Amino acid sequence: MTKNSLMRQPNKITKSTLREMLKQYLQEGGRGERLYWEQITTREGLPHNWIYDIYQDSQARIWVGTWGGGLALRENDEWRVFTKQDGLHCNEVTCIREDKHGKIWVATDEGLNAFENGQIIDAGLIGKSILNMTFDMEGGLWVGCWRASRTGGGLFRYGGHSWQSFTTRADLPGLEILKVFEDSRGHIWIGTYEGGQGAGVGCYDGKSWRSFRSQDGLADDCVYSMFEDPVGNMWFGTINGVSVYDGSTWHTLSKKDGLVDNRVYSMMIDSEKKFWFGTEGGVSRFDGETWVSFTKDDGLVENLVRTMVEMQDGSLWFGTYPYQRNRGGISIARYEGAKSLPDRVLDLLPDRKAPKELRSGNAEHDEPNNV
Repeated sequence: MTKNSLMRQPNKITKSTLREMLKQYLQEGGRGERLYWEQITTREGLPHNWIYDIYQDSQARIWVGTWGGGLALRENDEWRVFTKQDGLHCNEVTCIREDKHGKIWVATDEGLNAFENGQIIDAGLIGKSILNMTFDMEGGLWVGCWRASRTGGGLFRYGGHSWQSFTTRADLPGLEILKVFEDSRGHIWIGTYEGGQGAGVGCYDGKSWRSFRSQDGLADDCVYSMFEDPVGNMWFGTINGVSVYDGSTWHTLSKKDGLVDNRVYSMMIDSEKKFWFGTEGGVSRFDGETWVSFTKDDGLVENLVRTMVEMQDGSLWFGTYPYQRNRGGISIARYEGAKSLPDRVLDLLPDRKAPKELRSGNAEHDEPNNV
């Protein structure tokens, strides 16, 4: 475990500026500083150790999407596995989400599935290489596709009856969608890729698209994760650090400031009011004053952390994807003396209404880096 205070970064973000931005909802120090770690791999029941997504639904069931092993469901402390033989379009599962009716949607590398009455069913977009998805405030499902040379890429929205498609002809900054996210205003944000390189961020207000690139302030045009903090700032995880956008000004965080690595794939605020960043070199935690980083030496099963989520019991789950056979898996961290769920929910946020991912206890997840 490494620990250091935020160092000054000229012309970007200073210690005082960062603390001012985050002090409304982050908590310096406090209880629960010590973490206890455990690991889950194929030895403990996972069908595969390459983890793309981890999601907990409203029934407290835990879903794990793997690349090559299908979909794993943990319920009542037992694992159940779904593969192509059970109805999945393929065994490469990239994202899991739940709609307002409790229906589970499953994105794969060859189309969209859903989970109904204990069975896997087809849900459309057959043949599409889906990477990420999210539900908007109206209940519409936004689906981002990649691998354009293989299946065409593109962004799609399902309103319940039909699909609406968005392409670069409709002002998307890039055809391959690395991330799709809705903010508290109902705006849709996407991270894109085009022609073998990052294509920046797009923002859709329901009528038109606006694009942001490195020349506007992004740390890099390749954006794998997004997050809206409780006071409305947008955070973007890139391959060259984290960019923070307050609606007018851009700020950047990097290894110079305390990140363990600049390739950032996931972000969240836990119920102990700490900010977490999942990177290619481990995870970094920031409390508004001090950075602490965790790697394999501290309890992570692998350093490349692609997805993370806080469960209802307060445990933190980190999914890894090392691109090496027989490597990877899930690491679980628990705070010493963690609070009960009602106490954690009440303590988490200021009076301002929180973004939906914080209210549900699930942060938007990161995207793969093998573009």
